[in-house]
Amino acid sequence: MIEIIVVGEGPTEFFFVRDVLAPAFTPDEIFLEPRLIPTGPGGRGGALSFQRVLRYLRNTLRQRHDTYVTTFFDLYALYTDFPGFAESQRHRDPLQRAILLERKFAHAVIQEANVRADRFMPHLQPYEFEALLFTDVHKLAELEPGWSSFAERLETARANAPSPEYINDGPDTHPSARLESTLRPSYRKTLHGPLAAEHIGLAAIEQVCTHFAAWLQRIRTLPLLR
Repeated sequence: MIEIIVVGEGPTEFFFVRDVLAPAFTPDEIFLEPRLIPTGPGGRGGALSFQRVLRYLRNTLRQRHDTYVTTFFDLYALYTDFPGFAESQRHRDPLQRAILLERKFAHAVIQEANVRADRFMPHLQPYEFEALLFTDVHKLAELEPGWSSFAERLETARANAPSPEYINDGPDTHPSARLESTLRPSYRKTLHGPLAAEHIGLAAIEQVCTHFAAWLQRIRTLPLLR
């Protein structure tokens, strides 16, 4: 049995892990527990400065020696104090940027927590969770009456990028901004996000979102490494 704590960016990632990812891994005796970082009285998720993240991950890794910890953070609007951030800006390719940042992130956390390197495997999603939903915008459009009339507009955004993970990170053009500005009735992140991902299916998402797929594959192989 493998236990993995998945620290999410916010409520959308929390519900996605709880309702979609965790059930998919349970048959293999890999148990995912979503968590959010407390950010104040009654607040959880968001405002993820590196120092706040580092403290939380250090304490989480030290609580037990037999668990693994991973993250599900957005590459979009990542705090600039994350290690390697300035260096990552030299890469135009968002997947290469995420890989560099993950490597620096892992090194800093493992050093701070003083634990085995294999126990922490960060994931930064290019550019954010909603990119995954562009895997199949027609499936996404089936969630609400009226959304089908907007599918072609979303398909254009998808067709203009090499994969959903490349849909750009401008303030008005990152994936969730596109959904929120295009869809009527409005796209609601915590409601529609996990439902859409489940409707599209992890297998379909993994076929086209290679950085996301690599993260899930690392999780799947953990039992083989013990």
